[in-house]
Amino acid sequence: MKIAIIGGGSAGLAAAIAAARKGAKVTILERNDKVGKKILVTGNGKCNLTNTLLSSEYYYSKDKGFIDRAFSRFGLSDTLSFFNGLGLLLTEKRGGIYPHSEQASAVLDALRFEVLSLGVDIKEGCFVKDIEACKGGYNVYFDRSLEDTFKSDKCFFDRVILTTGGKAAPKTGSDGSGLKIAQKMGEKISDLYPALGGVKCEGDFWKSISGVRCYAAFKIIGDTTGEGQSVGELQLTDYGISGIPVFCISRLIAEKIHKCGKAEIEVDLFADADDETLLREISSRLLVLNDRSYEQILCGFLNKKLSIFILKKCNIRPSDAFSDDPEIIKRIVKTIKHLRVFANGVNGFEQAQTTAGGILLSEVSDDFESLRNKGLFYAGEILDVDGICGGYNLQWAWSSGHIAGEAAAKC
Repeated sequence: MKIAIIGGGSAGLAAAIAAARKGAKVTILERNDKVGKKILVTGNGKCNLTNTLLSSEYYYSKDKGFIDRAFSRFGLSDTLSFFNGLGLLLTEKRGGIYPHSEQASAVLDALRFEVLSLGVDIKEGCFVKDIEACKGGYNVYFDRSLEDTFKSDKCFFDRVILTTGGKAAPKTGSDGSGLKIAQKMGEKISDLYPALGGVKCEGDFWKSISGVRCYAAFKIIGDTTGEGQSVGELQLTDYGISGIPVFCISRLIAEKIHKCGKAEIEVDLFADADDETLLREISSRLLVLNDRSYEQILCGFLNKKLSIFILKKCNIRPSDAFSDDPEIIKRIVKTIKHLRVFANGVNGFEQAQTTAGGILLSEVSDDFESLRNKGLFYAGEILDVDGICGGYNLQWAWSSGHIAGEAAAKC
């Protein structure tokens, strides 16, 4: 059984190991000069492998049941056993599972060493431009400038697993070329959006608060999915908002902008307390600091830059003496707790960590085999599944890759 795995990323390496362990003769076709380039940049180079809170609720998908079934076959415990079996020492931090060395290169090395020990043939610098169904399998076509790789411009394989990723981080090789091949093979593909990235917002004030970080909560106004809410450390930039909680809902913001032109977001800049509690805290300060300015009264509540921004938003001069007018205090609290901003874009695929959208899950079986092209499998980011930050997207790669690899070898 000859199996071609197109794309040597996380899903491709997992699929190669699973298939080779079942006795298949596996060849990885990787367009880059080295496999696993995207693995090296995950988790800021620390590689968050998976998460102890693994659940389909942390994924965006039209079929959460499909994800649940996949994780029942290869889930958290399987992933931990898999990497322990590769000799990788793991550690947990706030639910995230990392290599103990906190080096993504250690994860790639462990995968690469296992692939080589299993006799998998790795063809690097090999760009696949097309595949074609033929009797008993598939012809895989390569760029003619790379003919010497196989001494031909095509090669036959019994089975093919496409793990080329989506369109995020194209410098690592995932530029959407695999999706074009899948589309040519008749697969249905949803709209694609950059996910896990910063959000661009309207306004000329962002530079004045750029660099500020604070604990904040967000919600997309008009969201009906129940998923358009997030909380965590907000990072203010010169173009808008960023940080993990923004990343987690950026794909929904991208969808809203695509449909409506812009997305309205409510930002709670003091997520540690509700409106009434914050109102009482500020009012209580006036009892002992009634001669202070607005800026001085707000000292310690928010970053200084943010306090000045809020006051200006309320048409109040920071240096003016604080008024005990309850309506003014309510206006300040409302601006802090219910700041409205309009997003008009998200950072593109070049800055995104993953792709929202891809091949519809309705196009594949639970073994990740194409329902219309027998012997053709898909795994990883190329499918219409994307998770929030925290190791969830890599877990999808390990699960889908392992299941697809085993299934292809058994066919």
